[in-house]
Formats: sequence, structure tokens, C-alpha cells
Amino acid sequence: MDAGPVIVTPRTAPPPGVVLRPIALGLAALALSGLTLLLHGLPQGQDLLALIHLGLVAGLLTLATAAAVQLSAATTGRSHPRPALLGLMTLLVPAGGICLTAGFRLTLPPLLALGGLLAIGGLAAVFVRSLAAIVRSQALRPLHLGLLVGLAGFLCAGVLGLVMAIGLTAHLPNLLAVLPWHLALAFGAGFGALLSGVSWQLLGMFGRGRQLGHRAAVTGTLLFAFAAPAAAWLWGIWGSAAAWLLAGAALYHLALVTASLLRSPSHRLPPFTGVAHLLAAASLVAAAVLLSSGLPSGALGAAFGGIAVAVLGYLERILPFLVFERHLAGRVEGRPVPKLTEILPPRGRGVLLALYLLSLALALLGWPLALRSFGLALFAMSLRLLLALRWLRPAFSQRGRNGQL
Repeated sequence: MDAGPVIVTPRTAPPPGVVLRPIALGLAALALSGLTLLLHGLPQGQDLLALIHLGLVAGLLTLATAAAVQLSAATTGRSHPRPALLGLMTLLVPAGGICLTAGFRLTLPPLLALGGLLAIGGLAAVFVRSLAAIVRSQALRPLHLGLLVGLAGFLCAGVLGLVMAIGLTAHLPNLLAVLPWHLALAFGAGFGALLSGVSWQLLGMFGRGRQLGHRAAVTGTLLFAFAAPAAAWLWGIWGSAAAWLLAGAALYHLALVTASLLRSPSHRLPPFTGVAHLLAAASLVAAAVLLSSGLPSGALGAAFGGIAVAVLGYLERILPFLVFERHLAGRVEGRPVPKLTEILPPRGRGVLLALYLLSLALALLGWPLALRSFGLALFAMSLRLLLALRWLRPAFSQRGRNGQL
């Protein structure tokens, strides 16, 4: 069994504010997406594209980028020489997502191009930083491979999205033909490879699972990296049947997650985070199967729902530690330090998860009201995590020891 990543120390980790700011923006975008579904149901046309990019780029992609910043430092012991600049570059991703949302809503292709450029710039900065830290550490673990492949997939998808924005601006419909590549690289090589690599480490830490072998975990990430471009390339030949390549990669990942949780040394049921990731892996399989059956809207909903529940599940465990660390860094004398269970109380999360999953399943079956119920659950789960940041108020009342917020 491969040795786990090194334990990070406060000297090598980026200041918590570097990742907490994009996390706050990402959670706010997810909450707003859920609120939109709750109040208005599923929009149509340009408004639907605006909602998709609000939830995916300003929401999930922002959270994924923040996780990559934290994990690349935490697992290599390599701190960034200019954390303030890194934090600024990370904020380009949600800024790009907001521009994309506004561009679709207002039907302004130049704003779409600007949003794409901002998001690509932020992703490129995080990718270069992560790559440099991993190369200097001389330890390419499955977690690191998942980070690099995932970020590369997002970058390629962003470039293709920019190509489509140019096609809309210059009235070149041929450039819109890259849409299958845009989607496959974003979900397969992006979120798929990232979740596959990250689960190798975080399931053992937070999901009460057993860390699997190096080779099995690397294979999962490489399957997503291969299946995404292959499916996009074969789409014009096989049609929706090309999605079976993605289904195979997702099924392999589901088998890994299930084996990890079943081989838990504690022989107890997995906690919230483990269940969330298991259900997310199953949702990825369902999304690929729906896509192969010629149901792209259902596939997009299943993929978004599965990825979101995995991200929110991991944040359930990660966010309290980040807030706790930031609280200590800016501690004001005489004020008590909160407990982790006070920052994010566990009560209520099981009910929200059940509502989330039931609503998602019924929405995929075509129940109109279920989509509004899913929006309510997404809003409540995101808002619950966002409210945990209220504990940062005393921490931000004075500057931390390192002068970083």
C-alpha cells in the first residue's frame, strides 16, 4: 500500500483566507442556483445556460479550484511564495463564472468571452502552481494525478467554451460543433478524474474507508482521462452510444468507492461524507447511462447532482477545520475558540441529504415539482455550509500572525 501524503503544517499550508474566499463564493453560487430552481423551476433557452454556468463554473468549479489549491500544498509540503497573488488568481474563476452567467442571461457574446478568459486564467494559475509543487515534491500519487488531470480537463473545456463564444460573436456556427468535447472534457476529464483522484485520499480520512492500492486508484483517474476525449471523438460516429466509455470509467470508480467503504478497518457504517461520495459515484454512472440512452438533459442533471453532493459532503468535514484554523490565526485575546461541532453542527444534514437525493431521483423521472424540491435541498445544504463562515467574524477583526487574511 502506498504511503499517504505528508501531513501539512501551518508553515506550508496557504493562509486559510486564500481558499475560504472562493469557497464562500462557490457556496453562494450553488445556493443561488438552488434558490432559482425553487422559485422559478427549470428555465429555458439562454436562461437555462445561465443557470448551468452559475452552478457549474461559479459554483462547483470554484470549489474544485479552491480544493486543488489547498490539497496541492497540504500533500506536498510546498507553500506558495506569494499566497496573496495565488488567492487573487483563484478568485478569477468565480469572476469568470459570474460573467458567463450574465453573458448568457443578457445574450452578450463578448461578456461570454471575457468570462471564459477570466476562468481560464484562474485555472491556469492554479494548474501551474499545483504542477510546480508536485514536481518539486517528487511524489506523483493518485491524488496528485487526479488534481492535474482534472485541472487540465477544465482548462481544455474552458478553451473550447471560448471557441464557442467566438463562434457566437463572429457568427461562425461551425465552431459550435466542439460542444461534445466541451461537455466531455468538463465532466469526464475534469470532475470525473478529480473526484477519482481525490477520493483515494479523502475517503480514508473523512469517509471511514480504507485506502486502496496505488495502481487501482491511478487506473480510475486514467480511465476518465481516456474515456472523455474518446467519447467526444466517437460521438459523431456512434452517437450517444459513445457515452458507454464514460459509463465504464464511472462504474470502475463506483466499484473502487464501494470496495473502499466495505473494507473499512472500523467495520462500521460510513459517515455522511462516505455516503455522499458513494451516492455521487452512483450518480456519475447514472449520468453516463442516461447520456448513452440519448437523454442529455437527464444526464446533465444526474452529473451535476452527483458532483455537487460529493463536493458538499467533503466540505462538511474540511470547512470546519479551515474555519477553526483561520479563527486561531486571527484570535482575539479573551474570546473563546469554537469547537468544530459548533462551527458546523451535524444535526439536520441527514434529512437534507435524503431530501436532496429523493428530489433528484424524482426530477430525473420527470416529476416537475421534484425539481423545485431539489432546488430547496441544494439551497439549504449550501446555505448551511455558508453560514459556518460566520465564525470568521472575530478572526477577521484583526490580522493573523502572518499578515494574511
